[in-house]
Amino acid sequence: MERYSKWLTLMSATLFFLLLHATACVDEQEIGKVHGGLVFMEMTVPGLEIPTVTRSMEGNKGEAVVKTIDLLIFDKSAPARLIQHLEVKNFSQNESGDDYKIEFKLDLLKDENVGSVVLVANAAREVKAALPDNPVDTEKQDFLEELVFKTSAGKDGSYKWNVSEPGYTPIPMYGETSVSGITPGMSITGVELIRMLARIDVENKVSSDVFNLQEIYLVNYHTAGFIAPAWNESDGVLLKESDEKYPYSRNLDPRIPGAAGKPDATQDAAMKYTYMQEAGSAGPLLAGEIYAYEEPKAGSVAGVCLILKGIYQGTEYYYRVNFTSDKTDPGSGSGVKTGDDVPLYRNHKYIVTVTAAEGIGYTTFDQALKSASVLSNLKTSILIVDMTGIKNIVYDGQYFMGTEGKMVDIPWSIDKLLNHRVSSDYYGDWKAEVIDSMTTGWLKFANGYASEKGTDINSGFKLDLKEVDSPWDGNDYVSGKIVFTAGRLRDTMIVRRVAMADMFARSNIVLSSGKLTFAVTEEDNNTIPANSQGVFCKWGSLFMFAPAGIPYDPVKHIVYYPPETSVGNLGGGLIGWDQVPYAHDNFGFDTPPLTGDNMDAFREYEDEVGFNASEGIGDICRYISSKEGWVEGKWRLPTYQDLDLLYDETPTKPQLPAGGDFANVTADYNLHADSHRDGKSLLNSGLQLGARASGSIVPDRDKKTPPSGTVYLPVSGHRYPNGDGDVVHIGAYGYYWSSTPYDGITVNYPLLYRKGLEFYDADRSYAFPIRCIRDY
Repeated sequence: MERYSKWLTLMSATLFFLLLHATACVDEQEIGKVHGGLVFMEMTVPGLEIPTVTRSMEGNKGEAVVKTIDLLIFDKSAPARLIQHLEVKNFSQNESGDDYKIEFKLDLLKDENVGSVVLVANAAREVKAALPDNPVDTEKQDFLEELVFKTSAGKDGSYKWNVSEPGYTPIPMYGETSVSGITPGMSITGVELIRMLARIDVENKVSSDVFNLQEIYLVNYHTAGFIAPAWNESDGVLLKESDEKYPYSRNLDPRIPGAAGKPDATQDAAMKYTYMQEAGSAGPLLAGEIYAYEEPKAGSVAGVCLILKGIYQGTEYYYRVNFTSDKTDPGSGSGVKTGDDVPLYRNHKYIVTVTAAEGIGYTTFDQALKSASVLSNLKTSILIVDMTGIKNIVYDGQYFMGTEGKMVDIPWSIDKLLNHRVSSDYYGDWKAEVIDSMTTGWLKFANGYASEKGTDINSGFKLDLKEVDSPWDGNDYVSGKIVFTAGRLRDTMIVRRVAMADMFARSNIVLSSGKLTFAVTEEDNNTIPANSQGVFCKWGSLFMFAPAGIPYDPVKHIVYYPPETSVGNLGGGLIGWDQVPYAHDNFGFDTPPLTGDNMDAFREYEDEVGFNASEGIGDICRYISSKEGWVEGKWRLPTYQDLDLLYDETPTKPQLPAGGDFANVTADYNLHADSHRDGKSLLNSGLQLGARASGSIVPDRDKKTPPSGTVYLPVSGHRYPNGDGDVVHIGAYGYYWSSTPYDGITVNYPLLYRKGLEFYDADRSYAFPIRCIRDY
């Protein structure tokens, strides 16, 4: 394909002031549902297995049950201050499903100063105790520090979590989301409630003739824990996986409340659980009875542990079991190895399995407790399962298996090594097989064969997907099936080889009440049509500009920036335009060495996070993907190769399917800039690309909801740096950023116009609209 190397042509535009009040937008979860004047809220309890048939938690919802909800509204200040606390009285919760959705509506007044919403479940008394008598203006970090759940001693003197029926204690949960103001009729969705407890299950796979397990003791435990997960102690902002102090993927100790009690390390004070094992057989899984607050790594004799009491060859003995890593996770960056001590984390399950009894233990509880550094004759394995984000669950009555997805789409013209995550509490042999492998030669495991096996399904597997041999015919998808089994668990995964167009988002990025989002599905196109103009950004910038309005003014025209940054020092005109951060060495961005048309300059940026919110630099698509509830799935900027393949799949080159009159409407948009600020305005002109692109485009239908296998790109114009950030070419030309630099100064992009598409390169300081692609 012919490619050109030149910069964009200067054009002038009429100057108008944008008549809008000065605002600083931050994150919001909002999907456009309108329920009268009420605010609609939806929460989920993710990573749930089907409730076990033991004494653990009554009712169909088991560990996911929500009895009370407290809602706290905080402002946009740093640190955030409490505006309002509400006890939600009327809410509904699904009786079953992967996520047990909770929904309710509240009559809230409009408030543009709201910055975040916190939801606390099953801890009404604790929320009330954490707030002062006059709670308004309470700083968030002070509230979280006081938000502690404590357990009282039971009749047996221990602090066991109450799982008995009736009257069990539901597990406290915490969730929060960022918003940019409260507006009656808005919807706040996708808020995940995370359980504050760790769960410990125990199973003895040794026949009772050899070792009969009778009692389980949890020792050196705390009697209180923070309800909220790890946060920044200075401002109350929840830590993310990209933060160095984020404990849950780095094997770091969680924070323990200063007033958390710790009973004496004695047999009487330990949490005692009875284990029933029939004669001549292995024991059952004791599931959903042992719960604990978060605990630091043991590190010494005084650390949290289990003491198992049982009869070995006719004599009663005690054995100590420490909580140690079950495997090395090379993707976590934690450096933890098999056998290393690990903390007890919230929303994690620790499945302790006795695999062999090879000798005597200790005759007393105290002796076993003091044996932390001594090799035990009781061999155990500990499977650690992080329940966060697990969906698509299958269950066999005893064990569960959950996957991150039932279907994976990969472009047919791409070679790809794919990692697929699977989690289960089954600790044993597993296998995965390609079904009908003779007809899907492109689908193999990383070992080069059509089957794979292992001993721990939590390790997942890798697929090696080769380019499909047959050319894409624009009609049927090519797909393959993989069946993986673990014990009695069985699940199927489908790998589809699809048109490149099916990997792209179905609209440009728009601003929706402070949230950056875009259409993902055909249904989404009903509210965000494919011909939405979109908001603009410089290459590698997280600052988004209004797509209309001149002269450039940061207060008026920067419609979104990460709340970790500021626009306070930016001015107008060319000088102010140059102050807006983007992926350039002037702002500390080190462009990776050029590696070809498939280079993604942000893949390894910031330890593969892809962006740095505090600097305002990175891949805007990855940034949006990281925001809970903003958009479904994982997305990134397309590479030059992605865009080139999309062009190559279009069957009607060189004259691409075009629609509209391609008239320049810049002057009108600038004149009415306040109506176009969010990028939702619909443009008449654009191109249709992809394997199923047709020779003609019906304006009212195809632009709003393009057919599967196509991408509709409106000609949205851009903002021009040498013109002080002026807007030009709206309705006449289209420009879209790729993630692939052409050299140290410019970046590859496609230019769309009436007669088709050509590839050029442009200086990084231009501001283009963005069309994201799935991060396959």
